[in-house]
Amino acid sequence: MPKALDETWRLLDDFADAARTMACLKDTTEVAEALCQLTLRVIGGDHVSITSLRHGRATTVAATSDVPEQADKIQYSTGQGPCLEAIREHTTFRVDDLQTDPRWPVFGEQAVAELGMRSMLAHVLPLDDQVFGALNVYSTIPGTFTSEHETLIAILGTTAAHAVSAARHHEQVEHLERALHTSRHIGVALGILVNSRKTSLDEAWELLAKASQDRNVKVSALAEHVIQTGSLDAPWGD
Repeated sequence: MPKALDETWRLLDDFADAARTMACLKDTTEVAEALCQLTLRVIGGDHVSITSLRHGRATTVAATSDVPEQADKIQYSTGQGPCLEAIREHTTFRVDDLQTDPRWPVFGEQAVAELGMRSMLAHVLPLDDQVFGALNVYSTIPGTFTSEHETLIAILGTTAAHAVSAARHHEQVEHLERALHTSRHIGVALGILVNSRKTSLDEAWELLAKASQDRNVKVSALAEHVIQTGSLDAPWGD
């Protein structure tokens, strides 16, 4: 099999594996961490990170080591760099040599001097309808990335965006289910207090809320205790 064709099949296998792996994850943090590792495998380079920009504040939500997180922080502190530019312009930026690239001179100088980073690839990553981030790949060697890598990271980013969206939906459903479960149990506990203490619903809620505050115990935990024992008297003490 020709080398180029063999490489193509390897990349297809990598992307299929990436899609399968991320589709099975139900937590957005797990998706982000898996994406960093898969990007390192598919794209190459030395370090990978994911930036999230929310309400104008940029943070690194996942990284393959401390090094890309430090590089990201230089971008955040200087307010310039491929990562931030990729998010603002909703596109991909490639840097062949941070030491000579004139677009982000302050970031480039610090990244080279402090961390030895020389080339970089940054691709916009839609995290949800309102929040965007960037997938960042760093290398200590100039000219590591090519136009082909730009195409690959764009494909990988699309796959990741679907995985993040699915994970967020799963988390929202879980949060809603927990909230409904908690609300039902609090309602049952209030009903028990109304009957046992001959109070109104408002008075029962005040009793539960005051006990929660005095004992530094969550209302939901007190509600569970009331359901199990039929009483507000709890082992936490008064």
